[in-house]
Amino acid sequence: MRSAPSRKLSEILIIGAVGVALGYAIAAPASAQGLLQRLFDPPVNTPAPAANQPRVVTIPVVAEKNEDAARLLVVGDFMARGVADALVDAFADEPSLIVVDRTNGSSGIVRDDFYDWNELLPEIIEETEPTYIVMMIGTNDRQTLRADGAFELRSADWDRVYGERVATLAEAMAPFGPNALWISQPPMRGRSMSGDMAYFNTVYEAAVDQYGLTFVDIWDAFADQDGRFTTTGPDVEGQVRLLRADDGFSFTRAGRTKVAFFVETEIDLVAGGGALFVQGPGAPRVEVLPGGVPRVVGPVLLLGAPPPDAPTQLLTEAPGLDEGGVAYRLFVLGEPPPAAPGRVDDFTWQEAPVADAAIARRGVIGGVEVP
Repeated sequence: MRSAPSRKLSEILIIGAVGVALGYAIAAPASAQGLLQRLFDPPVNTPAPAANQPRVVTIPVVAEKNEDAARLLVVGDFMARGVADALVDAFADEPSLIVVDRTNGSSGIVRDDFYDWNELLPEIIEETEPTYIVMMIGTNDRQTLRADGAFELRSADWDRVYGERVATLAEAMAPFGPNALWISQPPMRGRSMSGDMAYFNTVYEAAVDQYGLTFVDIWDAFADQDGRFTTTGPDVEGQVRLLRADDGFSFTRAGRTKVAFFVETEIDLVAGGGALFVQGPGAPRVEVLPGGVPRVVGPVLLLGAPPPDAPTQLLTEAPGLDEGGVAYRLFVLGEPPPAAPGRVDDFTWQEAPVADAAIARRGVIGGVEVP
């Protein structure tokens, strides 16, 4: 039989061991906690996952394209390729438009020895016969330019030759007018790279304005409140999402979808089906788009314009207008209707009788003294 001090020592050791185990269970990783759970809890039979369980994959519905569907040609580098993929998804259920991807991921405007866009773009346009063109390029252009010499990035000669090549590309797209869209570069993670992209955008926008194209400026859509690079931001549904990849320049799927949304919006506007205009009734007419593409349209009216069959008689000439009524005073005489007592436009307090100098100094609104 053990003595009392021995029993107390044993109890202390047991209590201490339990306390250590509980503390370890709280702070330990999941694997260790699972071990303690198996030691102290009874086993629970859980069903094993079914073997070869099929994975659910959502496949977008692709509409059968019309024979006379418009063709949207996407050209540029790897950034444009991502946008092309997003546009394919965006117009998957649109039978009247086909996206044609003719991008080259490693290409640029500088390395024309690798891929000469100035030479190949007119050939691609002639081959594909597009209705719309979308260009996004420049991310690969932060390097030495060789043309009758080696010109360092952003030097005077580099700027001159680069601007000439950009202008040549814009000139090749000029027959399409606003139907040719040039997407700007977004901000990049590195300050130096972001500054170069901002400079490239000024060159692109100048050429776009010169040749009457559409410039799609996405910089602010992928920048923080200070105009700098940010990895997250609102997606097309307003939810904050990861828009940029870990490399600091590529787009995530949500980012590509956002760029495609801006392209869709511009195409909708230049096609006359956007929020600014609607097609009204009337005899159809044939309109020739830039590039010689015909389109049958009706009269285009500003939203809010009266319908063509609306009466043109002025309200002041309408029969039965009571000369003593509120409508006559408002529309004919230009007098506002009387204000309701207590309403914000009720200024009758200014004409209210003043009882004494003290009230005059404080004022009365609607007969109620104001301190």
